[in-house]
This record gives sequence, C-alpha cells and structure tokens, in this order.
Amino acid sequence: MHITGHMIFLVTTSLFLYLHGMAVQIKRNILLHTFFLCSLLSILKISHGTETDILCLKSIKNSLEDPNNYLTSSWNLNNNTEGFICDFDGVECWHPDENRVLNLKLSNMGLKGQFPRGIVNCTSLTGLDLSVNDLSGPIPSDISEILRFVTTIDLSANRFTGEIPTALANCTYLNTLKLDDNMLTGEIPKEFASLIRLKTIDFADNQLYGEVPNFDSVVKVNYANNRGLCGGSLRPCSSTRDKQDDFHQSFKGGLIIGYVFSFIFSVMVTCMFYSKCAHWVHQLKKRKNIPLNKAKELGKYVCSIASRRTRMVVNQMHELLNSQMVHNERKEISVLLERLISTIWLEELRDATDCFAMDNAIGVGKMGMMYQATLSNGQLLAVKRLFDSELFKRQFLLETMIMGRYIHNNIVPLLGFFIEGKERLLAYPYMSNGRLSKWLHPLESEVIRLKWHDRINIALGIARGLSWLHHTCDLGIVHFNICSECVLLDENFEPKISNFGEAKFMNPNIEDHLGTMFKVNDGKKDVYDFGSVLFELMTGKTYNELSRSYDTSDLCANPLSFYNVIDKSVTGEGLENEVCTLLKIACECVKPLPDQRPTMLEVYNNMSNVRKGQNDSVNDSDTLRGVEYASSITIDEIVEF
Repeated sequence: MHITGHMIFLVTTSLFLYLHGMAVQIKRNILLHTFFLCSLLSILKISHGTETDILCLKSIKNSLEDPNNYLTSSWNLNNNTEGFICDFDGVECWHPDENRVLNLKLSNMGLKGQFPRGIVNCTSLTGLDLSVNDLSGPIPSDISEILRFVTTIDLSANRFTGEIPTALANCTYLNTLKLDDNMLTGEIPKEFASLIRLKTIDFADNQLYGEVPNFDSVVKVNYANNRGLCGGSLRPCSSTRDKQDDFHQSFKGGLIIGYVFSFIFSVMVTCMFYSKCAHWVHQLKKRKNIPLNKAKELGKYVCSIASRRTRMVVNQMHELLNSQMVHNERKEISVLLERLISTIWLEELRDATDCFAMDNAIGVGKMGMMYQATLSNGQLLAVKRLFDSELFKRQFLLETMIMGRYIHNNIVPLLGFFIEGKERLLAYPYMSNGRLSKWLHPLESEVIRLKWHDRINIALGIARGLSWLHHTCDLGIVHFNICSECVLLDENFEPKISNFGEAKFMNPNIEDHLGTMFKVNDGKKDVYDFGSVLFELMTGKTYNELSRSYDTSDLCANPLSFYNVIDKSVTGEGLENEVCTLLKIACECVKPLPDQRPTMLEVYNNMSNVRKGQNDSVNDSDTLRGVEYASSITIDEIVEF
C-alpha cells in the first residue's frame, strides 16, 4: 500500500508539472498573438489616419480661394513620406512622424469661400482656427458631425451669415468658441448652457437678438455690440410687451378669419338674392294687379341691400388686412433697426459740420436736412440728418442696407451712419455738381448748360446702374423713385443714383428678414420712371408734364414731331437722329402696360448702341463688349464697375 501511495504521488506530481508547463506555454502564445494583433491594428489605424487626414487637407485646399498663396506654396500634397504634412503652414500633428492632424491654425491668411466641409476627414482634430479671413455663408448645421472632438473653434473676424447652429451644443468637448465679428443673426441657442467644459465664448459684433442662455458663472461670455440681446447680465427682456403683442396679433387674426367667413357668406347670400330677384320679377310680371315698374323697383331694392352689404364687408376686410400688414412691417423694421450698430461717431460729424450749422446746410428734403461736412483730413462729406426718427424708419433701414452694402460706380455709396436714441445720421461722399435736376431746370440767374455728350453719358450711367440693380444684384433691387432729383453728379458728371428709401426687392432674402414686406414682382416701375427722365434730359420736361401739353400718343408715333419741344441747348448740333433714337427708347419705356415695357438690361443695350454709333472710341467700349442680348451686352458685364 505504501508503494502504491508513493507511485500515485509521483504520477500526480508529474501530471501537475506537465499541465502547468502547458498552461505557461499557452499563456505565452496568447500574449504573443495579442501583441501581434495590437501592433497590426495600430499600423492599420495609422495608415487609415494618414489617408483621411491627407484627403482632409486636399479638400480644404481645393475648396478655398488662396489669394496670398499660403496654402499653394506650403501644402505640397504629392509627398508620401510619413509625417510630411506636419511641416505645412498652419498644421500641427499629434506626432511629427505621423500624418495625423491635431490642430489647424489658418488664421489671417486671406482665405475666401465657405466653411470647408472637407475638415470632416481630419478625424483626430481637436482645434480649428479660421479667424481673420474672408469666409462667408452659413456655419454648417451639422457642424457637430464635422468636428466631433474639437476643444477650440475660432471663426471670428469673417463674414459668416445666418443663424448659429444648435448642433454646436453637441460638440461636448468644447472649451473655447469664438464667433465674434461676423454677420450672424437670430437667437443664441439655449442648449449652449449645457456645455459643461466651456470656459470662453464670444458673440460680439454680430446681429444677434433674443434672450441669452443661462451660462455658468465661470464661463467668460462677450455679447458686445448685439443690441437685440437681452436677459442674463444684459438688460431684461420685455416679455410683458411681447405677450401683449401676441394677444393683439391673435385677436386681429381672429377678426380677419371672421371677416373672411363673413365675406364668403355675403357673396353666397348676394348670389342667392340675385337669383331670387330674377324669379320675383318674373312672377310679379304675371300678376296683373301689380304694375311692372313697381316689380322692377322692388327687385332692385332687395338686390341693392345685398350688394351694399357685400361691398361693406369687403371694404372692412381690406382695411383690417392693410392695418395688419402695416403693423407687421413696422414691428419687423423696428427689430432690424435695433440690430444696427453705428459705423461713425456723432462727435466726428458734429465737428465736421460745426454742430450742424445752417451755413453748412446744402439742401433739404422730405426726410431731413443735408449738410456739407469737412473731416479733419480734408475729405468732403454730405451728411443727411433725419427730421423724425420714427416717421422714416423704413427709409433709414433701406438706405443702410442697400447703399452701405452694395458698391457700384453709378450708385452713391454710404460711407457710414449713426443711430442712437432719436438721432439718425447718414454720411455720403460729397458730389460737387449736385442734383441732375439743378442742371435741367436752372434758375434764371444761373447760366449752366449740359451738352449733348454729357446728357447721353448721364442717361447711359443711370441705365447701367438700374440694370445692375435689377439683373445682377442678388436681391434684385427696384428703386421705385427714379427722377432727376434722385440722381447726383460728381466732378466728372458721372451720374450716381441715390435715395433708396422707397426701394423694394424682386428676390428678397428671407435670412435677412426682409420677407415679403418689401417684395415686388418686376422692375417695370423703374423702367417707366427712367423713360420719364430720358424725356426730361432731351426736352427739359418729364413725360407727365409733356402729357399735359401734348398728345403723347401722336408724339411717340412720330418722334420727329418732338423736335419743337427738344431742349434748345441740344438742337443745332447735328444730333437729331440720335435724339430721335433715344426718344423712341423713351417711348418704349413709358408704355401704359408694364408687360409692354422692355427690361432695364434691354434699355441699356439699346442705348449703348446709340453711344457707340456716336463715338466708337468712348471709354465704355471696354465694358460693352460681349454676346448680344437684344443688342450687345450680357448681364455679367454690368457687374465690374
């Protein structure tokens, strides 16, 4: 038994040692395999990061304009060595020998274009700086899908527009967000308050409005120069007034619905009465004891009651709808004005006009007084000071939006404006030759004369400016008040269109909150007004003035009959054929039906041909070449002035 027990012990020990050796070997093999797999996965991951990050930089380079050649000269993407992108300007890598982008710092490079969506391929990116460039358009609504792991975003000092996307609140790693000095509109998303890692956020110098989010006290926030913002550390929001406005609008909306149903009901009743009237008259005719005249009178009386009721309902409904539209327009304009930020100092304009001294007054219009101003550097300005800040809200808004945003050689530029309290000031360059009307209707004591060459130059310049506004400008601006009073002449007698206070838009931008309140279908009103100015340039009288003295239908049928009314300063220069040609163009412009009138581009084309016929070597010849559009000029050629 002792031997057997000893043998069992030896066998058991041997078996244990054998199994232990097998376990050690298996563990060693597992460790070796695990190390191999991890290494392989790491290699694959690096390879994938390399490919996507190179694609990311390629996409950024191709999607942006690079006028200063920063990317063109530095980003050579034809290299295949590991870590080569880490030497690019503005690129920081996780490791110098690894093509994985950590940060993109492309600040102050003069880059142009929209937000480069190709950044989504930089999958390991933690910081993005595109500040101080010329980027425009909206910030992508899915930006959190493009920048998944960023801790810093700097888009400041660009021209980004539209609303701040709520998706930025999904960038949960954000420490710093800078959106200042752009043209962003709308409200700041309330969801931003949930960014628990946020330390700094900047919204300054935009056009934001509404109640601000409730940020934690440790977050450094900058709201400067956003007059529409309220709440938090800013002025309190006027919620009571808003509720009253909402009630007022709801109440009016209910009234309108009621009147609509009342109108429909009245129409139905009127139709029923008319049919009944005819039936009653027919029945009464058969009754010999009731005279026919009395039957007719009874029928007319009953029908007139229904007719008057219908007209009354229609008139009341129109009045209510108009008051509703006016209220909405005023409210929208007030909101837009609140977002305007002065671009020139009041003190500077006071000094330049000697405190708006009457000695510096150069004109007065329905909106306000015009002053000549002299800046400290000697530059001359024309400063318009509005009479009533409440009465001319719409005009002030349109002048700042149009003349301050769009630049064209035949449009008076807005150099700056001031808005605070009840003070409204607009500053323009001084036009030494004043209004066109002064030259067409001089005082008896003034000996001034416009030669034919100057007149046709002025007409062509006005047509060029209107063509650009209608057909090239993104909003499709219609001036709605073209006349010789609204055309200014610089020192070279180049015409400049001014006074955009009544303007409307063929293509209103909803993002700019213009909506439909300034909407118009076409520019044929401007075409008619331009035709009237053409008559005034050649005859000294507008089309309406001529219509009161002559049968204009006969005159337009035979332009030669205009000869007796042509301005005496034009006759005798051997230019009668050209005058007659322009008279024909003017007659086309003032046709009674808008659809019969040409577009401003067609007018400009036809007039430029008259100009070329007069002098083929005129300076405009370079800008008038192109594929013919009813004559010779394309839309694109009107842009570059």
